[in-house]
Parts: sequence; structure tokens; C-alpha cells
Amino acid sequence: MFQGKRLFTALVFGSATLLYGCGSSLDDSATTAEGGAADTAGPVVSDLSLVQNPNPTVPLAAVLSFTTDEPASVVLRFDDGSKAWSHSMGSDMSTSHELPVVGMRPSLAHTITASLTDAAGNVTVTETQVFETPALPEFYPRPHVVVSQPDRMEPGVNLFNVNGRWPEKWADSLPAVIVDNEGETIWYYQPEGHLLHDIKRISNGNFLYEIWPGTGGMVEIDLLGNIVNRWHFTGTAKDPAPGSIAVESDSIHHDMIEIPNGNFLVMSSEVRAYDNWHTSTRDANAPRQDGAQLVGDVIIEITRDGEVVNEWKLLDLIDPYRITHGSLREDYWANHYDGRYEGIVYDYTHGNAIIYDESDNSFIMSMPYQNAVLKVSMSSGELVWILGTHEAWSEEYADKLLTPVGDVEWSYKHHAISHSGRGTLLLLDNGVDRTMPYADSMPLADSYSRGVEYAVNEETMEVSQPWAYGLEQEHYYNRYLGDIDWLPTTGNILINSGARETAPGTNTNVPPGQAQRWASWFEVTSDDAREKVWELQFKDEGLGWSVYRVDRLPSIYPN
Repeated sequence: MFQGKRLFTALVFGSATLLYGCGSSLDDSATTAEGGAADTAGPVVSDLSLVQNPNPTVPLAAVLSFTTDEPASVVLRFDDGSKAWSHSMGSDMSTSHELPVVGMRPSLAHTITASLTDAAGNVTVTETQVFETPALPEFYPRPHVVVSQPDRMEPGVNLFNVNGRWPEKWADSLPAVIVDNEGETIWYYQPEGHLLHDIKRISNGNFLYEIWPGTGGMVEIDLLGNIVNRWHFTGTAKDPAPGSIAVESDSIHHDMIEIPNGNFLVMSSEVRAYDNWHTSTRDANAPRQDGAQLVGDVIIEITRDGEVVNEWKLLDLIDPYRITHGSLREDYWANHYDGRYEGIVYDYTHGNAIIYDESDNSFIMSMPYQNAVLKVSMSSGELVWILGTHEAWSEEYADKLLTPVGDVEWSYKHHAISHSGRGTLLLLDNGVDRTMPYADSMPLADSYSRGVEYAVNEETMEVSQPWAYGLEQEHYYNRYLGDIDWLPTTGNILINSGARETAPGTNTNVPPGQAQRWASWFEVTSDDAREKVWELQFKDEGLGWSVYRVDRLPSIYPN
């Protein structure tokens, strides 16, 4: 197991510059009116140092270290010449302090102090330290904010990954990045020797991410980029890193979440062979094939030690002969299962998101190559309901299909099922094809995506659509990637249109070979007005950005 704790020494890396001793500390004493000594002296500071983060994977970071003669809590204060801000490091008191200093913009000199408060409420301010952050690398994401109403926006910062399937300017390493709501980069993690696909913060404040492709496994890092844990999945692992924890399952792909008992739900996979299976999604009379190898999703629950304590196999729960236009995809799993299976392995379900429902110990998952969202009981292992078009489901599933009530539009090849703050579900409806086999797909020029809210009534097995942000508001389309999240403070909704492909200088959908690829995030109100209060775009000439997911975090710090 990797240890996140490191011994920090006074080293300087890269182009960061450190200067010291630009301020003073406060240390006063007095006596009470009765003549007895009162504790009015602030903590006494010694061994103060500020050093560049020794881990080069997170360059926009430093470490502030000092000791105090009595336990004290800490508030860090920053000033970069145009902005000043502070952050409380929590109420815990200690005499030994080693603090990550993060949240700073590149290429700026930051003055940094720490306000220290003892149990009696006395305060000492450390001497001012100066930290000059390095510049961003060339060809790095530099997003542009095109709409901003700060007083109506969700506060916080935005964590995302540059999608790993198109490395372009990076041969073997793609970053995770945090930008503020002004689009300024304030943190990034450049992994060494692998591609990062999806990243999220977990309950202990660390980050958890998947290596692309899933043959590389799953990694936990702290705020300074130190590897805390690493897992590999034995069925498809290639060259596991020393100390990596083995998980006896085929793979990790697309999503992993922490659940309340501290375990992880991870999307894994399996391969099964079927006879008399399809060869076309366009021609109903096409010949069938025997021995077709289908990759089905397997949801596993694992402990931090890598033990698989539960698993749910989706090929046991759905009809393996029901297909959509995406079900015969050949390329996605070829790298994962290379050397294990001869011939084609079809990407049959392509699960891409999972959430936990604590109310009844179940999970809800997105299966875009079935044009369906499923709910599965983790207690019984039974399929609870299916949200999606009723086309092509056999009679066996009739009592699992949610009945639409009112104006409900089904989703097609969707992403990012998530909970809202009003007991409903949010989904990024990519809108690919918008038909089922063997009908023609919607023309590319007309294709559109939506952020959509579904309200499920499990007692009546009905579903309604209270809200959507789509074609009636603006025309946007991303045939892959994407995300949607409820923002708890404002009740706004954040949508990531993660891979738009349009003719340069236009908003017209065109085939990939003719397109500029770019991403946009927009924060919109969840009322009937559906007003856009913020938009950020990744759109640079000659660079094709795409973003899998984005999370609005309350702060760069976990507390």
C-alpha cells in the first residue's frame, strides 16, 4: 500500500521561487485586574518554512510547515496582488503543522500567512511568506468564460479531466485540473506515465481516479499528488504497479463511487458468448452469427483492501438479444481484452455511470447502449425498474418498464445519471440516433443533446419529466461524453457538453473529420425559466478539447 504521508524538506523545484521573512508575528501578554496571570499570549511559532511541493505532479502547490508551543488551529491567508482570500484548515488543534498550500493561479507571486488561534482565542500571525507559482505548460487547457452572473452562481471550484482517448499534445499523460468560476487554473495533477480518465473527491478528502484504459486500474491521491492507494483488476491488468492492490475482477471502466459503508461500487465487466446473435443494427434480415462475444457490465462492491464482497451481473438481468444502434461496437474493449479472447468483443451495454440510493440500498446505472437507466436492489439482486424507451423489450420485462406520464421524451446514448436535490434524477441525454434498430438515425445536422430531469414513482411504476434544458433553449450536441449535476446551494444545474463537434466558427454539427472538437459547461436555473447564469468554453483553434465529467466542489480544500 502506498503511503500519502511524506517527509517534506526545504527543496525548490522547477521555476517556483520562495522568499521569506516579510512580516511579523503577534505575541502579547497581560495580567488580569485581580493581578493573576491570564492567557493572552498567542502561540509562539518556530521552524517556519514554505517550500515548493516536492511532488512534481502537482506544480501549483507548496507546503507550509511550522511548530507552535501550544495547540492551535490555522487559517491560511493568500494575496496574489489582485485577489485576496483565506481558508480555514479546520477546528482541530495541533502543535505540529504541515499544510498543503493550494488554490493559487499560475505565474503569480503569492503572499501567504497563517493565523493561529489557541484554545483561549489568542491569535498569532506568522511571518509573511512569498511563493511564486510556475507557468502552465504549453498546450494546456485555457478555458474562456462567456457568461457569468456571480451572484446567481453556485460557489466553488470545478474539478475535471481532459479526456484520455485523444492525447494529441500528451503522449502518455493527461491531467486532472481544477479551475475557479472565472476559468483560472488553480490546481492540476499531471500523472506520471499514464492517462487519467475520471476523477472525483471521496469522503476522506482525497481524489479517486481511473487510469485510461481500465487495464491500468484505480488510484487514490492526496491534494499534493501523493499516491495513497492503487488497485488493479486482475482480469485485464497489464503491468500492475509495485504495491498495487489486486481486485479479483475483470476490469474497471467509466465509474466508481464510494458508498456509506466505506466500500466502493465499481463498474467492471465480463464476456459471454451467444449463438444466433445479431450482425447488423440497420438490416433486420442480416444473417445471424454463433459464438458472438458480448461484454456485459458487472457492478462490484469492493473493500479498500480489494476484496470483492458483492457483484451484480447485468447479463443476468437484461435480455442479451435486445440491441440498440450502439450494441455492436467493436473497438472499445479490444485493448482491454487483447490476448484473452480471439476475435471481436462487442461493447453490448457500455455502462457509464452509477449512483447509490441509500433509501433502499440499491444502485441506479446508465446503460447507453441499451438506451436505458436501470435500478437494481443490492439486497435482493433483483431488477427494480427500467427507465427508457419500451421498444424491443420482451414481454418478460413489461412489469419493469416505467410508464411515461405527461410529456416525456426518452433519452438515447446518455451519460451521468445523478440525484437532484428534489428527489428526482438527472441525466445527460446525448441524443445519438434517437431511434432504435432498424430505423434510420436522426440526421447529424438535426441531432441535439439535453439535460433532463425524470421523476420516478415506484409505487405506480410511472415516470414524468418535470424539467429539461435542450433544443427549446439552445441547440447543442455531443455524441459522446457529458455530465449533469445538481448544485445544492443554489438549486442550479450544471451541464457538461463534453465533446461538441462543429464546423469551425459555427455551431453546426459536422462529421469528426470536418469538425473542431470542443467542450462547454453551462450552469442553468432549475425553474421553468431555465436561465443560463454561467458558461465556460474549451475552444481553442487547432486544439480539440473534450471533457468527460466536471464536479463543482465547494472548495479546493476538503474541509
